[in-house]
Amino acid sequence: VWYRKGADRNDPANRHVSVDGPSDSANWEQEVDVLDTWASSWLWCLAPLGWQKPGETTPELRHWYPTAALATGPDIIFLWVARMIIAGLELHGPERKTLTDDEIRQRIPFHRVFFNGIIRDAQGRKMSKSLGNSPEPLDLIAKFGADGLRFGLLSMAPKGQDILFSEDRVQLGRNFCNKLWNASRFRQMSGPAGDNSSVAVILKRINPSTLDADDQAILARLAETTDAATRALEAHEFTEYTQALYSFFWGDFCDWYVEVSKSRLTDVQAKDSCLAVQDLVLRQFLLLFHPVAPFITEELWHLLGYGPEGDFIQSHNPGSASDLLGAFKKHGIELNPQAIQSIASLRALVAGLRLLKANANQGSRKDSIVTFIPKNAAGRALAEANKDKIQKLGGLAELRFADNTQGRPGEITEVGTLLIEVSGNVDAGAERVRLTKELEKFEKAVAAGESKLTNETFVSKAPPAILEGARKQLAESKAKRDEIVRMLAALN
Repeated sequence: VWYRKGADRNDPANRHVSVDGPSDSANWEQEVDVLDTWASSWLWCLAPLGWQKPGETTPELRHWYPTAALATGPDIIFLWVARMIIAGLELHGPERKTLTDDEIRQRIPFHRVFFNGIIRDAQGRKMSKSLGNSPEPLDLIAKFGADGLRFGLLSMAPKGQDILFSEDRVQLGRNFCNKLWNASRFRQMSGPAGDNSSVAVILKRINPSTLDADDQAILARLAETTDAATRALEAHEFTEYTQALYSFFWGDFCDWYVEVSKSRLTDVQAKDSCLAVQDLVLRQFLLLFHPVAPFITEELWHLLGYGPEGDFIQSHNPGSASDLLGAFKKHGIELNPQAIQSIASLRALVAGLRLLKANANQGSRKDSIVTFIPKNAAGRALAEANKDKIQKLGGLAELRFADNTQGRPGEITEVGTLLIEVSGNVDAGAERVRLTKELEKFEKAVAAGESKLTNETFVSKAPPAILEGARKQLAESKAKRDEIVRMLAALN
């Protein structure tokens, strides 16, 4: 930058910007006070901690340097991240010609770098003040809540990938927080609050002899989700973390366990244990959810009696799955793998039932009649033992049983086939389209499975458990494919 000598520097006509300078350089003077923005920014890792000159240290530097992680965008890796590393190596600590590996580790200003995705507008453009396409955060917080906004953004932002911003996607976060609040309200209305001051105290309220398969399944899933969410957080996989929490709380707890609990709350023998299981699940979930939703979790922590006034949720740790399983065993709660698997099969059956009703335009009806053709004796025993539960959760007037489909199309599940009774109102064309799409999906699955199992490298190197799983998956895909082919033939 050059300025015309003796002239007003505020007048653009008296300023010259170029690499080579003005042609009549004798009439100009060059700016001498210039600092590259990134040259100052690369000192950010040192300057805020009191550093002023090379080799100097301060109490703050000794305590905080190096930090655990830096979060930034991938577009400034070389402009900022790499320069901070250079600054740390060159300016932190006494001057040395060579550094040991340990000294290098101590001088690099952060152990990990997390590259978050760049949020873009619906047209794929970066958010910018000049474009006016950047939403006002305070307006979003007022509309969706701070916790809802944070959860919504994390749930749609895979690590390092750009995303297109949409308020509809943020609304998922608000809806999830509402679901948590309503589930907590339901617990308060279901019965008196017991002593919730610790996991051990809650477990003492549970009578192991009154626990059924649903209780065991939700406790097992609680332990699994604890480890899954913790692993995802430690690996900075925030989308995976939010998905694990969403799937467990909305699907496993609210859509299934809370629903099946409603009938058990009328049973004097089972009610106390059932409420204690709900209290345990809510307590553990609040701890897992707290990092992304600190406000609602802190409020519910006290409303549900998990901590007295002055005892904050952040002072507690969710622990690990092994901690929970150990506590269960200590209090006489043994989780039965067969019982847990039976609930997984039952849920798959109900999911197939709901899909069948939706495809028949009976999703919201409560008077549907469905026939179940079990795959084997175990499938029939499972459905018969849980007939009332299936009818209630599936919105059925009646669940019937049969030995074969008689060539009628239906919904295939892992335990059998479901047929809906619609008095001849089946749209054969629509059903043919649906089954054709399903057939294409399973034909691809069969092809992929056969390709994998005919690959000598895979077969020779894969662990036995993985190999067996691949064979089982291929057999199931073939069975479903063949069943769909038979149904299409019946339609034709």
